[in-house]
Amino acid sequence: MSRLWTVLAICVIAVSAIASPPTARGVAGIDPENRPVADIRVEGLKTVSQQLVLNQIRLKKGDPYAARIVSSDLKRLQHLNKIGKIDVKLEPQEDGSIVVVYVVEELPLIADVKAVGNRKMPDQELFRLVRLRAGDPVSGFLIERAKKQIVAAYEKKGHFDTSVSTDDELLRESGILLFQVVEGPTVSIRAFKLEGNKSYTDKQLLSKIRSKKYSFFGLLGKGELSRQRLREDGGALRKFYQNRGYLDADAFPEIQRSADGREAVVTFTIVEGERYIVDSVVVQGNKVFSKSAILEMISLRVGDMFTTRLLGKSRDALKTEYDRLGFVESRVTARPLFNEQRPNRVEVLIAIKEGRPYWVGPITVKGNDQTQNKVVLRQTTLMPNRVLNGNAIDRTQRRLQASALFKRANVTILGDIDDTHRPVLIEVEEANTGSLGFGAGISSDSGVAGTLNMKQRNFDILDFPETIGEFFSGKAFRGAGQSMSIDLQPGDIASRYSVRFREPYLFDSSVFLDTTGFFFERERTDYDEKRTGGVVGMGQRFGEVYSASVRGRIERIDITDIDADAPTDVFAVAGDSTITSLGISLTRSTVDSGVFPTVGSRLTLAASRAGALGGDYDFTRVDIRYHKFWTLEEDFFGRRTTFSARIRGGVIFDDDKSPVFERFFAGGHRTFRGFEFRGIGPRGIRADTGADNDVAVGGDWLFLFGVEYNFPVYEDVLRAVIFVDTGTVEEDFGFDEYRISAGAGIRLKTPFLGRAPFAIDIAIPIAKESGDETQPVSFSIAIPF
Repeated sequence: MSRLWTVLAICVIAVSAIASPPTARGVAGIDPENRPVADIRVEGLKTVSQQLVLNQIRLKKGDPYAARIVSSDLKRLQHLNKIGKIDVKLEPQEDGSIVVVYVVEELPLIADVKAVGNRKMPDQELFRLVRLRAGDPVSGFLIERAKKQIVAAYEKKGHFDTSVSTDDELLRESGILLFQVVEGPTVSIRAFKLEGNKSYTDKQLLSKIRSKKYSFFGLLGKGELSRQRLREDGGALRKFYQNRGYLDADAFPEIQRSADGREAVVTFTIVEGERYIVDSVVVQGNKVFSKSAILEMISLRVGDMFTTRLLGKSRDALKTEYDRLGFVESRVTARPLFNEQRPNRVEVLIAIKEGRPYWVGPITVKGNDQTQNKVVLRQTTLMPNRVLNGNAIDRTQRRLQASALFKRANVTILGDIDDTHRPVLIEVEEANTGSLGFGAGISSDSGVAGTLNMKQRNFDILDFPETIGEFFSGKAFRGAGQSMSIDLQPGDIASRYSVRFREPYLFDSSVFLDTTGFFFERERTDYDEKRTGGVVGMGQRFGEVYSASVRGRIERIDITDIDADAPTDVFAVAGDSTITSLGISLTRSTVDSGVFPTVGSRLTLAASRAGALGGDYDFTRVDIRYHKFWTLEEDFFGRRTTFSARIRGGVIFDDDKSPVFERFFAGGHRTFRGFEFRGIGPRGIRADTGADNDVAVGGDWLFLFGVEYNFPVYEDVLRAVIFVDTGTVEEDFGFDEYRISAGAGIRLKTPFLGRAPFAIDIAIPIAKESGDETQPVSFSIAIPF
C-alpha cells in the first residue's frame, strides 16, 4: 500500500509541475508564492527602452509574488515583438522577501529590407505591405504576416500561384531582410458553372456573383481569379437563399485549372436544403404595445416563409416605434426557435425590454468654432422638455453629416438611465466651407468654357470685419449658414456670370430667401442672345419633405446679329425687350442625396405668369418634373446599382404670345441624348424667302420620359449607365411626333476631377422626325486647375 501512495504522490507532483508556469531560477528549497517583492529589475536591454518593458509588467514592488501574474507579464513582453528569449530570476533576501529579475534577450535588428523577383509589383508598393524597416527588430510573426500580405496582393492582381520566401541565412549573418518573390501566372476565369440549384435558375444566381469572367475587350474586367472574392461570392449566394427561406443553404466554389494553369472554370455547388416557414410568433415583455399591434408592425407573418432579412427588418421596425415614443433604452431581440418535432418550421421569439420613456434635457453643441449654435440646432427636431425621440437623434446626425458645413457629426444621449430628462450632446467638426476654384470645361451642348468660382457655404451677411486682418483670414462674413457664390464662366459659344445669395432660414424661421443676379450671352445658329437680369425668391419648408416658393424675375434680352435666313420668330423679337414673371412652385423630395440619389423621389410643380410685373410679353407657363430612384442591389463594398425614371411635362398657354427665347426646347446631353442640342421640335420659316427653315424655334408643349440603369464597374471611380430617352416638343399639345433613343455611357469620378465632372454617352435614335438633328455622342467634362 505504501508503494501505491508513493507512486500516486510522484504522479501528482509531475502533473502539477507540467500545469504550472515555468519555475523561476535561484529559489532552491523555498516557495516564492506570496512572498513580498522587494524590487523588480530588467537585465539585458541594449536598444529597447527600459520604461517600455516596465510598462508591460503588472507585478509591482511591494506586491506578493504570484506566478500567474509573472506568466502574463512574459506574454505581454513577447507581444512587443522586440524581445526574443525571456527568463525570470528570483533573488531571496534576508528578510524573507525576493527580488524579481527579468532577464531578456533582445531580437536582432533589421539592417535593410530588400525584394527580388517582384516584376509586377513596384518595390514601393511591396514595402508598404511589409511595414518593416531598417532598425526594426527581427520578428518572425511580422515577417510571416508580410509574406501573406504580399501573396494576397498578387492574388488580387490575378497572379494566383505566387509564393514569397525570405533568406534566413542572410538575415542572421548581415541583418538584411530579403523577400524572394516567385510571381505566379495570371489566372483568368473563363466560365462559371452551377450545380445543385433547383429552386432558382442559373441566370438568377449568377447575377449575385461579383467575380467576372474573362472579357476579350476587358470592359467588364480581366476575369482575375481570387479565392477571397470567390468566398464572398459563396456568401452572396448563401445570403440570397437565406433571404428566401432556405436557412440551411450553402454554396461551395470549386476551381478547375487548365493544363498551363492560366485559365480556370469555377463551379459553385449549391446545397439548397428545405424552405422554412413561420409557425408562430411569440412576444414577451411588451406593455406599451399590445401583441396584436406588434404583429401589425413586423414583417413576418404566420405561414410566410422565414428569412433572416425579414427577421432583422421586424426587429428594427419595433425598435423604431419604441424610440419614437422616447423609450431610447429599450431593447428588442428577435430570434428563431427550431423544433425537431416540426422540421422546417420556425417559432419566432420577440423579447422586449421596454424600460421607461425619456424627455429631452439641455442640448449642448460643441466643436462649432465659427458656426453659430442656431445653425447646428436647426438640423434637429429635438426640443428641451419634449419626448426624446430616438429616431430624431439618428436623423439629426445624418442631416449634419450630409451638410456641407461639417466634416463629421455625432449626437450622443447623456445622463443616467434613471433620469427623467436626458441631456443631448451634439459634436461637430467644421469643414472648410470657403472655396476658390479655377477650371475649364467642354460640353457637347455649350462648347468650351473657363470657370472662376468663389463660394462660401457658411456665409453671414451681417458679420462685418472689425479689422482688415479678420477679412483676409476668413473670420468675417462667416458662421450663419448662408450661401454666397460668384461664378464667372467665359466661353467660346456661351458665357455666364452670376452672383447668388441664399438664406435658408430667414429670421430663424422655415422661410428661405434666394436671390440671383446674372448676365448671359450665347451665339446661336442664326443670331446672338444676351440676357441681363435677376431673380428673387422666397419660400417655406413644410417638414422635411415639402417646400413651396414664390419667385419674381426680371430680364433684359438683346437679340442681335440676326442672319438674313433666320426664322421669322427670331426677327419678331429682334433688339431689346424686357420680360418679367411671377411664379410659384411646390416641391416634394425624399431622395437620399442631391449628388447621386439612390432611393426616393423628387417632384416639382411650377407655374409662372409672364407680364405679371410688366414687360413686353404676356403668357402663362406650367412645368412639371418628377424623378424616381430605386436601389436594385448593394454589393459587398456598399456600391449601389440603381434604376431611375424621369418625367417632365411643360405647356405654355396664350398661343402666339411666347417669344422664341422662352419656349421649350429638347435635345442634347442633359435632355434628350442621341440628338443635338435643341435638335428636335418645330422648325421655323425663313424670313427672307418664306421657305421652311431647319432652325429650331421651340414649342409650347414639351413631354420627356426616360429610364436609366446605373451600375458600378470599377471601385468607386467608374460607373456605367444604360438608358432610354423618349419625348416630344411640339407647337400644340400632342404626341404625333414622338422620338425615342437608346444608348449607354460611363461616369468617371476622381478626387482630382471633382464630384461628378465627367460623363460621356452614346445614343442611337430609334424613332425620329424629318428635320431632327442627331448626335450619337454627347459628353460633359470639367477640369479644375
